[in-house]
Amino acid sequence: MSEKVITLDSWQSGPARLITAPSYLIDRFVPACEIIHLPPKAVGGGEVALRIGPVLAEPPKTAGLLPRVAQAFRGRQAPQTHSGILMDFRAWSPGNWAHFLNNHIPLLVFACDTLNVAVQDCVMVLPADTPRYIREVAVLFGLAITCTNAPLSGTGLHYRLSGWPAIRAVRARWVQTAYLQTRTAGFAASRPIPAKVFLSRRKTRHLENATEVEAFLASRGYATLCPEDLSPADQFRLFEQAESIVAIHGAGLAPLLYRSPNSALRQLIEILPCGHMTDVYRMMAEQVGCSWIGLRGRIKPEHVLPAYDFDRPFQRFSLSAFSVDIRSLALALDMAGP
Repeated sequence: MSEKVITLDSWQSGPARLITAPSYLIDRFVPACEIIHLPPKAVGGGEVALRIGPVLAEPPKTAGLLPRVAQAFRGRQAPQTHSGILMDFRAWSPGNWAHFLNNHIPLLVFACDTLNVAVQDCVMVLPADTPRYIREVAVLFGLAITCTNAPLSGTGLHYRLSGWPAIRAVRARWVQTAYLQTRTAGFAASRPIPAKVFLSRRKTRHLENATEVEAFLASRGYATLCPEDLSPADQFRLFEQAESIVAIHGAGLAPLLYRSPNSALRQLIEILPCGHMTDVYRMMAEQVGCSWIGLRGRIKPEHVLPAYDFDRPFQRFSLSAFSVDIRSLALALDMAGP
């Protein structure tokens, strides 16, 4: 089959607001929060090329160092032959919950739709060490998967993508297929979903003043939940049944992409640490019809010099713990409305 090349248009977001912790950077005598007005921004754009043809492929180099070392000790493996149409997703960290939901599944359904292939006839190829929760959500969506680090033989759905950011403008449309929407509509929550939710984190990027923040949000009617305590179905229902979500930036926000037009969710306040400022979910919220306000955590002394070193990305503190000023959180809630 000849290759089909599709141009992916970019998309321009509207303006947004980001609230900072109080400081003397506005007035040297009176500490105050800054309200940063974020300008419109273009995202996405590029190309994706698709074709169906024979596949005889080694696992990608990005499948992980340890699997490649283990394979080298075992010697060259014979290719595994599979029925169905293989789509090799062993690159681009599919073991990450957000990447799998926001990149791999949308590209799968778009590729199948473009090449007139039934989603059920496609087999997603994932690394052998794919986490349990990724396997569970694949089952939830009715997606066929095989987890292996071996070479493959069979028929493949091949793709070339000009980087994963290229699909950010279009993936919200890609997941609105009848197949995915029917699936997500059938997800049943195993527990009641509160109307107001604080989506917290326990390990990396956790709040140093979590007890203070949780108590304040509880006074405003928010129940604290952690993504790891929720089943995959519960995580999707959260973004359908909750009306307001305050969340620390992270993979727990990934189901936002699948928010249906009938969702009760109307607003998202995203708490961002200084070490990991990003607009991924700001753009996504706007694309799926949900308001967004960003809240930046406190700046620490060690953040300052690297934040002004423009020769390298500011990534050193991406997973570090941080704190949130309650005054800035209260302002964000008041600006978001009842």
